[in-house]
Formats: sequence, structure tokens, C-alpha cells
Amino acid sequence: MRHDAVGTFIPWTGNQAWLDACFVASLVTARLYLNVLGIGKNGKGTTLVEYVAQKNDVTVEDLGGTRVNVATISPGDQKVLLDFLIMADKAAAHFTTPIPHDRKPIPSVILLIHGYLKTHLYGVTGRTGLETV
Repeated sequence: MRHDAVGTFIPWTGNQAWLDACFVASLVTARLYLNVLGIGKNGKGTTLVEYVAQKNDVTVEDLGGTRVNVATISPGDQKVLLDFLIMADKAAAHFTTPIPHDRKPIPSVILLIHGYLKTHLYGVTGRTGLETV
């Protein structure tokens, strides 16, 4: 599926493998943004936790921003983000095997990431450009 400018889904008419590859790449990219912002999941995949960056990882702090405090995320948003991170991990682990993921929560995750980037990076550093999405 793809969508128009207002978010209405439009059937994909191209090669399904291309669409699947783009979808998996978008999951991995969104997971990267969450990790950069300091959001991760515990090893059992049962709760959101502060992402522990390795010494060669780039974090929002490296870019002049602030980490998201996982404790301040609402329980509903925590569930959406946790489910998304689990889905992204499965997609990355099985990159060549199409898996029927539930794509409905993805627009919500994108809006959350946008808000966190706007608040914890762009707002803190005085950057502009994320005003409209």
C-alpha cells in the first residue's frame, strides 16, 4: 500500500518486492530514529527502556539535542512504540522473507517520531524545517 498527500491508502500497482523492500527499510530507519532519540526496548521485548548507545553510536545528544525520557511517554504511546520496535526487529531479522506486518499503527509512530525530533532536537538546537508534516 501507498498513500496520497492526505494519508488515504492507494493500491500499489508496481512490483510487490520493491514495495516490501521499501517498507522494511522504512521500519529500520524509524527504529534508528527512536534509538538516536534514546528510546529502545528491553531484551525480552516487554517494555520500553532507555536505549543504551554504544561508544560509536550517534545519539541526539551528539547532535546538540536531548534524549526522550521514556518514563514521560504515555502508556498508550509506549505500547505503540514497543509493538513497532518488535515489528522493526522482526523485519530486519527476516529481510528477505516477506512477513505480513500490521501496518496500521505506522502513521502514529511516524507522528510520534516527528514530535520527538521537533522537541528534542530541532527545538533544543533552534533548527527549523519540521514545522509541517
